[in-house]
Amino acid sequence: MTTFSWLDWIPAVSAAISLLAFGTAVLAWRTARHNVSTKVLIDMFNEHRSEHLASARTAVYKRLKECDPKHGIEGLPDDIRTGIRDLAWFYDNLGLLVHHGVVDIEPVSGYLGGSVQNCWKRLEPFIAAERAGRSESPDPERWQVYFELLDAEVRRTPPEKARLSVPRLRIRRLLWGQNH
Repeated sequence: MTTFSWLDWIPAVSAAISLLAFGTAVLAWRTARHNVSTKVLIDMFNEHRSEHLASARTAVYKRLKECDPKHGIEGLPDDIRTGIRDLAWFYDNLGLLVHHGVVDIEPVSGYLGGSVQNCWKRLEPFIAAERAGRSESPDPERWQVYFELLDAEVRRTPPEKARLSVPRLRIRRLLWGQNH
């Protein structure tokens, strides 16, 4: 019969403690990432609701159709050019954060996905002209590429699907059906 002393348990206890420490570190990292992501998203959503960007979105929806895209964003009328350029840069910056994993696509698409898609669809010809006009740039296709990637991500995770990732809504729909 083999007998074990308490010294025989040291490797197993050490391994268990190491696994617990690793699990705690992963949880701490995820919590820290979530906290940073939440702060960034709140700031971005507040900026999106600002009067300046709201006016720019209105100009995209109502005034852009009367403009010729061949001169790019720089060819837009003075009274809407700055706002629309700022809106495009806003979506480009947000796309960078999504693309590099700083924020998840679900809250972005769930809250702003429709605006992203509508603005990209209307601004794409202006952005293409702007890229063409930057032919001396080392990489003219890079201009507003994160906005373009954000639109692609929103199409992969449409707002309706992104909103279902909210656990409470998912559970409510499972229990009571689609209309609750």
